[in-house]
Amino acid sequence: MREFLARNKVEFEFEDVRKAPVSREDTVALVRTFSKAYAKKGAKLVEFDPKKATDDEIAKAFLGTSGTLRAPTLACGGEILGGWDEAIFRRWLA
Repeated sequence: MREFLARNKVEFEFEDVRKAPVSREDTVALVRTFSKAYAKKGAKLVEFDPKKATDDEIAKAFLGTSGTLRAPTLACGGEILGGWDEAIFRRWLA
């Protein structure tokens, strides 16, 4: 992912969530600040409105096996993506 960003000359802020884990409560609060959320797990991409989603739905989409914010998590404008989906990121770059 970082290689993709560098190749496309995208400035970004890197936060290492392994060194500074983001709790379930903080993850849910963070995701709720966005108008649209996407979660990519394997080949499946799920889109939802985080303001209408339950805490458990957000947690399932954005928490890793450690119970903290999963990596990578990317945000652009009013949208947030848990996992990596190149098509969404290319749309953000357009």
